Amino acid sequence: MPLRKVRVEELAVDSNMLGNINSTEDIKEVQSFIGREKAVKALRFGLDMEREGYNIFVVGPSGTGRKTFVRHFVNEYAQRKPVPPDVAYVMDFENPMRAKVIFLPSGKGIDLKKDMEKLVETLTEKITKIFESEDYKARRREIDYDFEQQQEIFTQELMQKASALGFAIKITSTGINYYPVKDGKILKDEEFEILSDNEKRYYQENEKKVELLIDAAIENVRKLEIKYKERIRDLNRYALLFATEELFSNIEKKYPYSDVIEFIHRIKEDIIEKVTSSKKIQDLEYYFKRAYSINLIVDNSALNSAPVVFEDTPTYHNLFGKIEYIERDGMLYTDFGLIKPGALHIANGGYIIIDAQELLVHPFVWDRLKKVLFSKQLEIENIDTAYGYSVIASLQTDPVPLKLKVILIGTPEIYEILYEYDPDFEKLFKVKVELDWEIDTTVENVKDLLSFVADYVKSKEILPLKKSALEKTVWYSMRLSGDKTKLSMRLGSIIDLIEEANYFANERNSKYIDHEDVKKALKEREERMKLIVEKYDEMFKKEDIMIDVSGRVVGQVNGLTVVNFGDYEFGLPVRITAKTYLGTSGILDIQREADLSGQIHSKAVMILTGYLGSKYARKVPFSVGVSISFEQVYSYVEGDSASLAEVLAIISALSKVPLKQNIAVTGSINQHGHVQPVGGTTQKVEGFYRICKLKGLTGTQGVIIPKANVRNLVLDDEVIEAIREGKFHIWTVDEVDEAIEIMTDKPAGEMNKNYEYPRGTVNYYVVQTLKHSHNLSEGKERVRKKKK
Repeated sequence: MPLRKVRVEELAVDSNMLGNINSTEDIKEVQSFIGREKAVKALRFGLDMEREGYNIFVVGPSGTGRKTFVRHFVNEYAQRKPVPPDVAYVMDFENPMRAKVIFLPSGKGIDLKKDMEKLVETLTEKITKIFESEDYKARRREIDYDFEQQQEIFTQELMQKASALGFAIKITSTGINYYPVKDGKILKDEEFEILSDNEKRYYQENEKKVELLIDAAIENVRKLEIKYKERIRDLNRYALLFATEELFSNIEKKYPYSDVIEFIHRIKEDIIEKVTSSKKIQDLEYYFKRAYSINLIVDNSALNSAPVVFEDTPTYHNLFGKIEYIERDGMLYTDFGLIKPGALHIANGGYIIIDAQELLVHPFVWDRLKKVLFSKQLEIENIDTAYGYSVIASLQTDPVPLKLKVILIGTPEIYEILYEYDPDFEKLFKVKVELDWEIDTTVENVKDLLSFVADYVKSKEILPLKKSALEKTVWYSMRLSGDKTKLSMRLGSIIDLIEEANYFANERNSKYIDHEDVKKALKEREERMKLIVEKYDEMFKKEDIMIDVSGRVVGQVNGLTVVNFGDYEFGLPVRITAKTYLGTSGILDIQREADLSGQIHSKAVMILTGYLGSKYARKVPFSVGVSISFEQVYSYVEGDSASLAEVLAIISALSKVPLKQNIAVTGSINQHGHVQPVGGTTQKVEGFYRICKLKGLTGTQGVIIPKANVRNLVLDDEVIEAIREGKFHIWTVDEVDEAIEIMTDKPAGEMNKNYEYPRGTVNYYVVQTLKHSHNLSEGKERVRKKKK
C-alpha cells in the first residue's frame, strides 16, 4: 500500500482568503454578526413576536460573544421602538403605608419632580403669610367670637335652668359638675344628710332633670364645636386656595395628566387637613417636603427609544426593586420615598438581557421572575415580606403593569435543565436562539471576522494589525475550533490575543501589530500556563515516565492522549503494551479491570474484540488470551482515540513483529477496521513532537493520524517547519492494515476467498500464532482425555 504523508501545503493557512489588504486600516466595513444569519433571524422573530410567552433564550457556549451579539442587535432593534413613560411613586394620603404609582410621558417625570420641590420650598412661606394676614386674623377672630358667644349663651341657659331646680353648675377643665343649693348656699354632704325626707326627695327628683340638661348642653356645645371647626376649615380652605392657587394651577396646566391632576387634588385636601389640625405652620415644613415629593423610580428623559438593560447581577432586589428603611428614634421607618426600582422597572417598555446562570444562582429570583411574567404586574416588596418571614410592617405599593421582553443568555446545558425540569419554562420562553461556536472558513466569513477585528481595534484604540498579524489571527481562530475548515466564534479569546499582541507591539514602540507580536503573545501565554507541561517533560527526560522514540519493540506502541488543565490543553505520549498467552479469555483490558476506564473506552475494547475475531478467527478459534495496558497511567482513561494503537499492539504481540517506537499513533477504529477521526489531533501531534525533540530528533519520527483528521491539524510554526525540513512526519491512514505497514515496514496481507493471508505478511503471522495456540490447547485436551 502506498504511504500517505501530510504535505506542508496542507497545513498552511491560505493567505489568499484575506484579500488585498495590508492592515486593518484598509478594512472599512463593520461586521457585528459574523456568520450568524440563523441566529439573527431567530432573534428578530422573537423580538417581533409580541404575544404572550415569546420571551427569548439565547443558547451558546461561553466566550463566543453571546452577550456582545445580543446587546448589539437588541440595541439596534430598540431604536425603532418608542420611549416608555416615566414612573413615579407618591404618597397615598388615605393610607400612608401605601404608595400610589403615577405615569408621565418620558422626560416629564424629572420636570415634575423639580417643580414639586420648588413648590414645597415656597409653600410654607405662602401659607404662613396668608395666616398672618390681617384679613385672615379678622375673619378668624369673628369665628372665634361667635363660637365663644354661643358657648356662653349655652352655659348661662344651663346655669339658669339648673338654679330653678335647686342646683348650681360649675364648669372645670375636667367637665361639668352640679351641686344642690339651699338659701343660695351649696350644701355640703353632711348638710345634705340632715335635710328632711321631702327635701331630699325634691333634690333627688330634680337631679335627673339637671343631668338631662347637662347632656343637652354638652350635645349643643359639641354641635357648636363641629360647626366652629367647619367654619375654620372653610376659612382655611378659602385662605389656602387663595394662597396656593397659582402654585397648583401652574402645575396642573403644565402637567395635564390624570395621575398628576388627582395627585394635586389630594395634596390640596391634605394641606387643609394638616394646617387645620396643626398648631404651628412651621412644624409642617418637613412633612410637606416628604409627603408632597415625587419618588421618580424610572426616568426615561435621556432615552430616544425603548430601553435596553443588561443586568449582570440579577439578585432579587436588583431585578424587582426594594423598600428601604431608615432608623428614627430607635425604630425602623419607611415611606414611598424609600422605594428603589429594580432592573425590570428600568427595562419596562423595552428589553432586559440577563445571564441565565447568574439568575439561577440567586435565591428566589427564578420563581419570582416567572410569577411576574405570568401576571404581567410588578409590585415592589422585599424578599422577606414576599416569602412571609418579615417581622416589620412594610409598605404596600401599587403594581406597575409590565410590558417588556426578557432575553436570557445561557449554555446548552442550562437550557436543557430548565426545559426538562421546569414545566413553566417552555410557556414563558418560546423562542430559542442558537449561537454556533464555529462557522465555515469561507472567504466571506474570513472577511467578516477581519471586519470584526478591525472594528474592535479602532474602537479600543489598539494599534492596527498588519496582514501577517491578521493571518496569524485567522490561524488562531482555526486552532480554537480545531479545524482548518472552521473559524471559532470564541471571539473573547481572539480579542484577548489581540490585546496581548498590542502590548508587545507597544513594548517595542511599533506603529503596527505584526506576525511576531501575535506569535509572542501566544508564546508568552503558553509560558504562563505550561508549568505542568514542564513537570511532565522533566519526568520524560529522567525516564520516570518511560517512552521510547526510537527502535522497535514487540507488543508495544506509543499512543497519544490530551491532558486538560482548565484553559490549557497539551498532548502526551503514553506507552501501550499488549501481552498474549494461552487461553480463551479474549482481551483483558487492565484499565477496565482496575476501574480506571470509562464506558466509551470499554466499548472501544469490545470493538477490538469483534474486529480481531472477524479478521483472524475465520478458520481457527481465537484461543489466546490478550492483556492490554496503558503503562504508568494511574488516572481515569476515557475515549476511543487509542483503539488504533491498541489493536496495533495486540497484532504485534500475536505476530511477534516489532513496532516502530519513533512513530506515535492516534485514531479510533470500527469493527470493519476502518480508522475513524478523533479529537485533539493538533495537541497530540505537538505533544509527541515535543517529547521527540526532548529526547533528540532523528528525522524518522512522526505520528499516524486518521486521514479525516488532516483538516483538524492547525499546528504551531515550529512543528510545521520541522515537517518542512523533514525532521518530523505525519502519516494518514484509512485502514488498520495501512497503519500496520507503516509501523512494521512489512506488508499487512490481504485475506483471500479461503480466509487465508499471504505467507510472510503480518496478518499471516497472527493467524499462525492462533493456529499454534489452538493446537496446543487441543493437544492438552487430548492428553487429559487419555489420562481419564
